Amino acid sequence: MKTPRSRPWRIFSGYPLHESNNPFDGSSSLPTSLSVDGDSLQRQIDELSTFSDTPAPSVTRILYSEKDVLARRYIKNLMGLSGLSVREDAVGNIFGRWDGYEPGLPAVATGSHIDAIPYSGKYDGVVGVLGAIEAINVLKRSGFRPKRSLEVILFTSEEPTRFGISCLGSRLLAGSVTLAEALKKTTVDGQNISFVDAARLAGYMKDEDDLSSVFLNSGSYSAFLELHIEQGPILEAEGLSIGIVTAIAAPASIKVDFEGNGGHAGAVLMPNRNDAGLAAAELALAVEKHVLDSGSIDTVGTVGILELHPGAINSIPSKPHLEIGMIYRVQKLQSLLYAHNPDPCFHMWQIPGTLMRNEEMK
Repeated sequence: MKTPRSRPWRIFSGYPLHESNNPFDGSSSLPTSLSVDGDSLQRQIDELSTFSDTPAPSVTRILYSEKDVLARRYIKNLMGLSGLSVREDAVGNIFGRWDGYEPGLPAVATGSHIDAIPYSGKYDGVVGVLGAIEAINVLKRSGFRPKRSLEVILFTSEEPTRFGISCLGSRLLAGSVTLAEALKKTTVDGQNISFVDAARLAGYMKDEDDLSSVFLNSGSYSAFLELHIEQGPILEAEGLSIGIVTAIAAPASIKVDFEGNGGHAGAVLMPNRNDAGLAAAELALAVEKHVLDSGSIDTVGTVGILELHPGAINSIPSKPHLEIGMIYRVQKLQSLLYAHNPDPCFHMWQIPGTLMRNEEMK
């Protein structure tokens, strides 16, 4: 393995340093003694991972579940122990604030999420929340005083696991009226529990139906920074200890259902079949082909869910369901997911005698 090395941050960002936060001499220097308590941080990560619906080493923490509520309580307690003022909004975004000596200025924010998809790891999102709290502890131990207030944010439901909506809390903070209306009126989970009922069972939205209270005013923050693990092997393979993000990819996903003719696998001969399972398989392969043919090395497509009905070895699939996740950085790939005319999809992926329906996910 290559020895980790660092590169100047300007190579990655091109942005100037933030204005001085030193209240004494106006320079941009920071305290020279900054020591992260790595043992404490790792212990907190390990403790938070115990709030899971699946056994270790995996972590499953679904929005508004009992384990999610307990994990939130754990984070709020840590914020309080670090001397932060803590508040929550109507959907459970959590804010821990360290007031600066000019608190009227827009704050500098950092944070991430703690919800976890089924059977995931214990670091995704969590490092950005617990690491942010520890960073404030480091600055406090050093005697640093911030000019602007520093705020740690735990965003509600970054993952789309329960309601099929990703970045739910942050999108509301950004003022998504469309999302707010959908959450109040039409959004349900796989058990047909509405978002409003789930939120209230977890202790949120008790006295209000208007989610506009979650919306942030423009200019609330002067900057935002998120510490995140690398979820791929690129930095590690290059021997780099850190990478600076310069662009955010556009994720999108769709649900696709096929309808064909079922039948006994031993009695219906091959020329007479309308096997919808094969149509689903062709679509899955087409996703891979389109991504590879796009010419974009960092665009990816994944068929992460593929279900066959009735799901028996001696039965021809009649109603397959699959879900496609796309993360793309080139405009032309949007045609795969957002084409106004669905005919090309039928011609490309259809096995004769089957029908495909697709539904865009949020």
